[in-house]
Amino acid sequence: MRKDIYRIVRQLDYTLSDNEIEIIAESSLEEIKQSRYDFATYTKKTFTQVNKKRQIYNFKKMTVENILCHYLKKQMDQVFKIRYASRGKIINSLFNTLPVIKDLNDFVIIRADFKSFFDSVLTNHVYEKYIKRSLLSRNDKEILKNYIEQFKYCHAGLCLSNGMAEIVCQDFDKHIIARLEKYGIVFYERYVDDILVILNSYISQISFLQLVDDVIQEVFANCPVKLNQSNDKFTYISRRSLQAFQEFDFLGYKYNIRYSNDKIKFTFGITQKKRNKYKNIIEQAFIAFKRDRNEELFRQRLKIYSARVVIARGLGENKLEWLTKGVVANYNELRYHIDELDSQTEDFFKKTYIQLLNKHRINCPHFLKNSDCEESIYNMYSTLRRNRSIVFEKNIGVKRKDLLNWIKKIQLGYLDANKSYYRIVVEYLELLKIE
Repeated sequence: MRKDIYRIVRQLDYTLSDNEIEIIAESSLEEIKQSRYDFATYTKKTFTQVNKKRQIYNFKKMTVENILCHYLKKQMDQVFKIRYASRGKIINSLFNTLPVIKDLNDFVIIRADFKSFFDSVLTNHVYEKYIKRSLLSRNDKEILKNYIEQFKYCHAGLCLSNGMAEIVCQDFDKHIIARLEKYGIVFYERYVDDILVILNSYISQISFLQLVDDVIQEVFANCPVKLNQSNDKFTYISRRSLQAFQEFDFLGYKYNIRYSNDKIKFTFGITQKKRNKYKNIIEQAFIAFKRDRNEELFRQRLKIYSARVVIARGLGENKLEWLTKGVVANYNELRYHIDELDSQTEDFFKKTYIQLLNKHRINCPHFLKNSDCEESIYNMYSTLRRNRSIVFEKNIGVKRKDLLNWIKKIQLGYLDANKSYYRIVVEYLELLKIE
């Protein structure tokens, strides 16, 4: 357990020194050993999104309860051999699959997700059906039972919710794939509670929904899990009833199907919901600039917003984990389909900054002049097309001295003594208010 706890503490905060990690880890180990933890110490926040309230549960980052939850999740991941889906790999696979659909005589595309998923999966069901007779250690099972007494459902925000939900969902995947095999599975992927299915033979919408409902009853039993059938959450597209224009979305990407003269053409983009999200984030930089007139801070913010930001995070033992941030990074697959972007997404990449200047009646700064019609680091379309990246890695990317120079242009008295490169990167992004 000691080795796992040390690794977890490091992963929770990569900016900590080795000495700080040791202090926190040893203290946590002693608390766990003495059973001095209380899963009732969680916090709960309510977020409203599109008139829908969502409750997010969590523990404070460096509490023994949070560390213990991450430890239990790690043990379950190992015992059940859980492999969490990679959004990037799924999207890449989907883009490679879609051209095949054009040549199929028959196909069905179904995009679906579960309704209020995390608040529907009963923790006790997962424990009794899967964990109780697993190879998880007896001591870990006892701790997990204390956790389940506190949390009836796999609430969003808790790391153990992800692990427990994935255990039952992987069983769901096996059952649903077995049922759909006779229809010819061209593509099947589930990312948490979002599902996309492409079949090369016909199944009616009613038959599909009944099939899924049967599997839900078989796998989730008395959990109140249901497929969301609202128009914005469920899409059924059949080759037999294909219209002139249809669309579906998956993991923030939008896929447009145009059908004419028995020919199919795809265009791609970002969903309106995600475009609005990023535009609102970017707009805060314009509002701040209008208020404080700090052009250098504004310039650096837009430079980071525009680029594909890549960050190296040390895992110890000379290992690195690569993180990406920003709209260009999150939708980087579109760079291979620049000529197939839908008009709304193309305008978003090309014109967002100029539109926000006009909206807030801000005189165009020198670095943004002609950025909408020339190759520029301050234009998202340009950086997407050219795959321009800002790499925060001290050996192959932005040098430490250059990073400090950027910071001191916006915070003159910044001190970097005894700080790791990664910690400086984190503090730099916090100064820019980049999440």
